[in-house]
Amino acid sequence: MRFVILSLVAWVVLTVFTTVFAISAKASEVRVLRKPLWLVIIIVAPIIGALLYLTIGRPLSKPQTTQIAPDDDPEFLRRLAEKLKDEDDKKDE
Repeated sequence: MRFVILSLVAWVVLTVFTTVFAISAKASEVRVLRKPLWLVIIIVAPIIGALLYLTIGRPLSKPQTTQIAPDDDPEFLRRLAEKLKDEDDKKDE
C-alpha cells in the first residue's frame, strides 16, 4: 500500500513540476515540438511525457560567457599593438 501511495505522490509531483516548468518556458526556446504540444504530451502521458520533455524538450541554459583576461584576448592585443605603434610613430616625428 505504501508503494502505491509513494508512486502516486511521485507521479503527481513529477507531472505538476514538469507542467509548470513547460508553461514558464519561453515558447521560442522550447526544443523539438511546440510548447502547447509538449503540455498535451505531459498531461496525456504523464511519466513518459514528463521525462521526454525534461530530456529533449526543455530549453537549454544559455552558455555562460566567461571574461577573457586582456593578455589572452587577441582583439585587445591587436588594438594595443596599433596604439603603441601610433604612439611610437608620433615620438619619432
